[in-house]
Parts: sequence; C-alpha cells; structure tokens
Amino acid sequence: MTITEIINDKSLKRLEKRNAIVAAMINCEANFPMVSEACESLSEKNISLLLEAVEEVSRSKEFTLEPEYLDLAEKYILSSDNSCKREASRIVGNLANKFPAKLENAIAALLQNAGNDGTVIRWASAYALSCIIMIPHYAKGPLFERISDLCAKENESGVKNQYIKALKKAEKLR
Repeated sequence: MTITEIINDKSLKRLEKRNAIVAAMINCEANFPMVSEACESLSEKNISLLLEAVEEVSRSKEFTLEPEYLDLAEKYILSSDNSCKREASRIVGNLANKFPAKLENAIAALLQNAGNDGTVIRWASAYALSCIIMIPHYAKGPLFERISDLCAKENESGVKNQYIKALKKAEKLR
C-alpha cells in the first residue's frame, strides 16, 4: 500500500494512518522519494498527517532519517497550515544535531515563526531553535543572542521555558 493509499483509506482513523506510515518507514517499505512524491499530491491537511509520521520516526533512537527529510521539513515550516508548521519545526529540532551544516534556511524560517500569534507555533519554533542552539557552532554564534532576545520578549511560560533550558545548556558551550 502506498502512502497516498494509506492516507486516503477511509476505513482507517488518523492515528491508524500515522502508525501505518511510521511502520512502513521503519520497515523500509516507504523511503524518502515515496514520502516526497506523496507530498506533491496531498492537501496540506494530509501532508500534516504525513509530517506527524516523519516527526515520530525522527525522534527514534534506533532509526536515522536521511538529510533530505530536513529539506522536506524546511519546505513546510512557513506553510499556511499550522499543523504543517508545527510538525516541520519539530522534525528540524529532532534532526538538527545530525545535520548541523544544513540548518541555515530552517533557522531563518523558525525565527520568523517565533513571532507567530499562535502559541503552538511559537512553542514548536522554540523547540527547534532550542535544539539548534545546543550545537556548539550555534551556541558560540549570533543565534545565541537572537534566542536570548526572543526569550526576554516571550510571555508564554511553556515557550519561554524551552528557551531558558536551552540557553543554560548552550551557555556552557560558549
């Protein structure tokens, strides 16, 4: 069954669809070209479901995704769909330490979303930026000050705590 067929299967609930895609990815039945191709034909609502599955796999300690998944996530950080923004940001955060040289474009988009009106979008951006700032190259660079400024301006405690925790760890790398 293809990714598009799984997503379009009316007999499956959303969670079942996500779990089927996760299983296909982990069992190497679905690879990056298949995921990318599915994104080309799906609505943003369904792309968010696919990104949820990719995000779950990107958290796995036993399975490593290719750097192309970082490029895919970057493409959806500034999506008009908030679920796509959230999942794409989380994927970037999960993959940041594996591909630190490929983060510049994602960082620019995450900084843009850090000013979003939606708390969930700001939290997801804070999560990704917090993962990135704990990479020595970024901890020692200008991103540290940008995140410090974001932290100082943030009023939502959940978002602010993401930044505070990461800044404390990054400070030790400076």
